[in-house]
Amino acid sequence: MPFVLLLWLLLPWLLDLWLTVMVAQAVGVSVWLIFLVSAVLGFALLVWEWRRVQAYWKALRRLEGSPWQLLASARRGLAALLLILPGLGSDVLAVLLLFLGDWRGRGKSERRSRSNNDGNGATAGAAYRTSPGIIEGEFRRED
Repeated sequence: MPFVLLLWLLLPWLLDLWLTVMVAQAVGVSVWLIFLVSAVLGFALLVWEWRRVQAYWKALRRLEGSPWQLLASARRGLAALLLILPGLGSDVLAVLLLFLGDWRGRGKSERRSRSNNDGNGATAGAAYRTSPGIIEGEFRRED
């Protein structure tokens, strides 16, 4: 039973490798070249996203960013990991994650910036960044 479970878990990856070998033979390119190019692109994307996550995290700590940026970055990080995995199917899935996610995200951010508009063309985020950082009010300590 454990062998069947292991085979069931490895079957998609093995089929992906088989598909990669068949496509590489049909095109006339080395399988190792496909694996190497995909892994290099995946590592580059992973390093790039890690830097973006650090910038997003700093912006969130200053209350200037959005947590949705971190989720979009996690999607791109998953795509980078799929590019690092050997196989053409995982590469196609990574490219779909990259393109389809960015296509949906652009529309939401444009609608969000239009809905936060105060009528003068300034968004709520821009108004927060230009505020002096002073909150007026009264403070009373109760022990």
